[in-house]
Amino acid sequence: MIEIDIPHDICTTTFVCGPSLYTKLPEKLTYGLDQRSDVPPSLGKGDLLDEGLIYTLKKLVWKYKKEMGEQQETFVSGGLQQYLIKQELKQKSLINGQKGVNQDHSLFNKLPVDVKLHIFSYLGIQDLCRISGVCRDWYDVSQDNLLWQEKLTRNIQSWNMISHLTNPALYREVQSEWSNKEIFLRCSPEINKIIHEKNSMLTSISNMLRYFFPKKVSKIAMFGPGLESENTSGLVRQMLTAKTLLEQVGMVPGQFDGVGSGWLLKMADCTNFQLSVLYSASKSVRQQPGWDRIQGNNLLQVSKQDVGQEGVELKPAVKDFCRTVDAFIYVVDSTSTATREGNDEFYTMVNERWSATHVPVLVLSCVKDSSATRIPSIKVVETLGMSNMNRPWQVRNCESENLTEVLEGIRWVVEQSHRR
Repeated sequence: MIEIDIPHDICTTTFVCGPSLYTKLPEKLTYGLDQRSDVPPSLGKGDLLDEGLIYTLKKLVWKYKKEMGEQQETFVSGGLQQYLIKQELKQKSLINGQKGVNQDHSLFNKLPVDVKLHIFSYLGIQDLCRISGVCRDWYDVSQDNLLWQEKLTRNIQSWNMISHLTNPALYREVQSEWSNKEIFLRCSPEINKIIHEKNSMLTSISNMLRYFFPKKVSKIAMFGPGLESENTSGLVRQMLTAKTLLEQVGMVPGQFDGVGSGWLLKMADCTNFQLSVLYSASKSVRQQPGWDRIQGNNLLQVSKQDVGQEGVELKPAVKDFCRTVDAFIYVVDSTSTATREGNDEFYTMVNERWSATHVPVLVLSCVKDSSATRIPSIKVVETLGMSNMNRPWQVRNCESENLTEVLEGIRWVVEQSHRR
């Protein structure tokens, strides 16, 4: 049996109830039935109270605790197990609350915002994205627009590839509402490579399905001062001798007064393409003193404009050939600062297919080997004015003695030429 003692200011009688009553009572003041003079003689020890009286007692206890300002604790029927569960949840909430207090009052969070930004500027791109999930304060700092602007300005100098879809200048020119972080993640070759690797299975399936559809062999015209430079002139020779990477399937004769002859090549993934290499002049002619790239060019001729000024246009045979080309590859020697050499040749060749916006352009920013110092690809983009082109384009760093990036660029330009 359980003794229930009600304070004297509410009730002066002690009651006894059965053990089936699960209620948290006030602090016990135990009085035996034989020690209280105010117990009615009709209520003996061990007698049980009816349910109505028990309910009344509960209400009296609740009112007493409310008046005294004590916190009410309620226990539902179910016994000790539910009580222990509630206590465990209470302890967990207290621990979590202590962690939140420690986090809010941590030493790092008390630092000025400028100091936090300076610390975060030393983190890599992936680490900077990961820490944004630590807490709200770190998320706000890691999203700072100036922080990502500094990251973009610094990292873009080392990007090995920039295209018409990953050119940051494009988003600034159109006044995009994207933040600098969104622009960086959209344009970064490192992030795009990670996304491509995660979707490698889907890419393999799509490539396999393409083989079931007949495709035209892409006709590619390769030209530019990089083919004639002392540092990078071995690019074509390397492509023709690397039999494990490129297989020579056959020869292609010239169609327009000998212009357009070349090779039919096959890549390791069974991609076929026709490559025609166009030189401005022979090596012996280029080595003659006083040779001018415009006046002595086999591809260009000087024309008179309406105002009396001289301009540059393609020779008739070259013009007819360019109208049949599916893609262009322009090679520049990025070890030299004179990247503007051959710009007239570049625009004159490409503009001949200006109306055909599906014809892609690949610019190979080439050096001899990995030890050579190169101009950043973003400088090549700005020098050639690639942002003004109305067609798919890509600027890719490569080495004349290593065809890895060259083949990746050719694979891209072939794929783009099939999208009409």
